[in-house]
Amino acid sequence: MDKNTLIGITLCIAIFIGFSIWNRPSEEQLAMQKRYRDSIAQVQQRNAEAEYLQDRLRDSLEKATAALSDTTQSGGGDSLALANYKAQFGKFAPAATGADKDIVISNNKMIVTFSTKGAMIKSVQLKDYKTNSGDSLFVMKRDPQNEINLDFFAGNNAISTKNLFFTFDGASEQQATQNSPCDAKFRAYVDNNSWLEFAYSLADDSYILDYTITFHNLESIVNRNSSYIDLTWNQFLPVLERGNSWELNNSGIYYKYDGDDVEDLGLTGDIADEKLAGSTKWVAFKGQYFSSILISKSTFANGQLEIQKTSSRNNLKYAASRLSLPSNAVADSMAFYFGPNKFNILKEIEVTPDDNLDLEDLVPLGWTIIGWVNRFLIIPLFNWLGSFIPSYGLIILIITLIVKAVLLPLTYKSYKSTAAMRVLRPQVEEINKKYPKPEQAMDKQKATMALYSKAGVSPMGGCLPMLLQMPVLIALFRFFPASIELRQQGFLWSDDLSSFDSILDFGFNIPFYGDHISLFALLMAGAMLLQTKISGQMDSGQQMPGMKLMMYMMPVMMLCWFNDYSSGLTYYYFLSNVIAILQIVFIRNNMDEAAILAKLNEKVAKNSGKKKSGLLARLEEAQRKQMKALEEQKKKKSKR
Repeated sequence: MDKNTLIGITLCIAIFIGFSIWNRPSEEQLAMQKRYRDSIAQVQQRNAEAEYLQDRLRDSLEKATAALSDTTQSGGGDSLALANYKAQFGKFAPAATGADKDIVISNNKMIVTFSTKGAMIKSVQLKDYKTNSGDSLFVMKRDPQNEINLDFFAGNNAISTKNLFFTFDGASEQQATQNSPCDAKFRAYVDNNSWLEFAYSLADDSYILDYTITFHNLESIVNRNSSYIDLTWNQFLPVLERGNSWELNNSGIYYKYDGDDVEDLGLTGDIADEKLAGSTKWVAFKGQYFSSILISKSTFANGQLEIQKTSSRNNLKYAASRLSLPSNAVADSMAFYFGPNKFNILKEIEVTPDDNLDLEDLVPLGWTIIGWVNRFLIIPLFNWLGSFIPSYGLIILIITLIVKAVLLPLTYKSYKSTAAMRVLRPQVEEINKKYPKPEQAMDKQKATMALYSKAGVSPMGGCLPMLLQMPVLIALFRFFPASIELRQQGFLWSDDLSSFDSILDFGFNIPFYGDHISLFALLMAGAMLLQTKISGQMDSGQQMPGMKLMMYMMPVMMLCWFNDYSSGLTYYYFLSNVIAILQIVFIRNNMDEAAILAKLNEKVAKNSGKKKSGLLARLEEAQRKQMKALEEQKKKKSKR
């Protein structure tokens, strides 16, 4: 083996080892992969246990039905009925009978009604809000399909708490005060020393309902280390706003894995489902402006989510969740949030110290830079103005003026660049005449770029300032429809800035437009059309005919798109376009194009002998190479 071969083999081995080390997963990645594999295994195990649970429930019901049939045929009495309950409920047979009563607790924010059957929440009413029709607003309505249920094994019996009657000691109605929260404790007894307890606690001035499940002295009956314990939470998402299409597309399930980002499910489409393969911190049934959220003070082991669109006039969707509780817990501590999707409220919610819940992500403010503009600029400004200005229509006007004032330097630079391009137009036409042939296109472009470089004008000068404004414009597009502060706030002819302002209902639907006329959307489109016309008088005359047609079609398209949108948003765009028109007229009347041309000609003369700028030099070099390549191709073709 010669020296070169040895060196080659050594280098190959070194590269292989180096590549292996470079691509080796980090400790965090290895831990993540292990968690993922463990989670998948847990889900598979839970699915198998769920099937087993369903079989056991079916067997218990069949045994109970058979026992009840035997009792009826034989004319048996209470002892046979008790045998039937024991066959179905086992040790929990004493809780199989009872009375279904309503228990009500409330504070200054909401009224929560429970049922002693299942110890379930029956309804939640928010005191400070009304529906679009002016009725009391229920985040959760009374409905047999709305349920909060615990499934587990007690010995050989599969138990569902929705079938148990819980006892409640205390007044049937309680009101929380500043110094005294109201508690509601429900117990399903096995005997005097053993019971299952559901405890709820509501403090004053809070949308948080603490929820604790305790198995007291039930270790011999319910082994939490091996038994299967699942919490089922199902709920209709009710219709609360005007214009169901917008509300429908902003309603769904949100959830957050522990230490991960917030994810959503079912915002679009008729049905969606998801398996939660990992520790989950919370699950939210989100409406457009109100949500019901279940937060674990530890984590849920895993679970299953499903959401389906309904055909009901009163409900948008039906959301269902099945969440596995930790197997080694002494008590399961959780909390419900029933309240508005208000950024500042959701951001401040903590159920345990050092929580990082990210519940504010339920408010769709946009991602990355769009979300940052809303979080750190628009929301603080909006809240500050709202602290001393009662009219939200006036607040939107002030925000529009502030935004336009902040963006004025960029706007002025854009208009100035457009004016410079326009006054150079005669010289560009001379270049076009000098190179009229198609094969001279590269020479024409080269000469035009040279002119712009000497004059210190960039063809992109008018576009870049406008592009820099886009994050603010898009942020406000996301902000206004998501702001519950605008809900049911009237201004001028609009009675609700969070919804469309209808001045005429057709009674039928026009495709791509809707069944009504929104006046703010109409004014916005008219102002946009006028702005396009005035801007066209200031451009450099180089726009293609198709582009001009598109610019005039855009207001019509925007009218159709925004007819169902928040009137607060269309009002903002109307104001923005009106202010833009005034800016254009003012700048045009105060801009001396002769002075601009003289200054540009002076720059051209001054820079004629100078070295070209880096950008222009690179462009010309690229053009030169392209021309050379084309000439070589022509020579090859001619030789053939």
